[in-house]
Amino acid sequence: MTYRYFSKKSSFSKAKYPKKHLKAASLFLFPTVFAITVSTVIPSLYNIFISFTNYGLNHYFEYDFIGFENYRKIFSFTQNSPFFPVLLWTITWMVLSTVLNYFIGMFIAIFLNNPNLPERNIYRGLLIIPWALPGVIAIQMWHGMLGTEGVLNQILGTFGIEAVSWFNSVFWSRFWVIIVNAWISFPYFMTITYAALQSIPSDLYEAAEIDGAGKVYKFRKITLPLLNKTLSPLIITQFAFQFNNFNLIFLLTRGGPRNSLGDYFGSTDILVSYTFNIMRELQQYGLTAAYGVITFIITVFIIVFTTLCLKGLKEEF
Repeated sequence: MTYRYFSKKSSFSKAKYPKKHLKAASLFLFPTVFAITVSTVIPSLYNIFISFTNYGLNHYFEYDFIGFENYRKIFSFTQNSPFFPVLLWTITWMVLSTVLNYFIGMFIAIFLNNPNLPERNIYRGLLIIPWALPGVIAIQMWHGMLGTEGVLNQILGTFGIEAVSWFNSVFWSRFWVIIVNAWISFPYFMTITYAALQSIPSDLYEAAEIDGAGKVYKFRKITLPLLNKTLSPLIITQFAFQFNNFNLIFLLTRGGPRNSLGDYFGSTDILVSYTFNIMRELQQYGLTAAYGVITFIITVFIIVFTTLCLKGLKEEF
């Protein structure tokens, strides 16, 4: 009976949806498809089109088709294009931010998952506060704390240390954007990891203890592989998010410090914030559109590359 139910000759396998059901499905899908077309597809196609023009402040009403000139300008070494230095820092920022946020959140979640930890609910509530704060307010708070007369310099002053101009140093500016991003992001990773830990069967740990496995071995062979399988999609989206994390860079450092007068990028600028600078300061919209197209292509490549590399998703392909 089971064989006949799933056989190819079964009438169940050849069942088709009535046309009225297909019409109803199309009717429900139409608003979504229309919204995506209007808000995403059409603007994307227009952005690609103007990336091949000289559309900008000086060519606002009458602009010309210039082919790949904007792209040649971006990738040009002779015109001192900042694309490659900005791209290098963007990739560095993306990798360090994602890895740091993930592992901080994971280790705190493992710490809170200990049933013998006293008052762990209080710790969990306190550690989620950075996530509960609105991002704009939290970043502006850090911007004030790191100012020349901010709280951090006042603390240093009590120990006789001179105030440090954090945002005028390339190293410290990059250091603090990574640290502040970790402070804002780790509660999210902590919460997701804590939930994932609850899905790991305790029998696995009990069997490992019977075999004489220690804590490090159980973490390497049980906890980490199962977490990676569960959290791999989250890591992929985080790589793409951090690559385009405009808000933190712009609100905390404004992309600075600037290398010199006349440069439209700073040492903490990522591709998205640098593209914004071109749009705001140079108002060369065709060049801005070309940067947008390149950023989109790189983001898609990052998603595909990380999907293929992460072991947690290999069984699904």
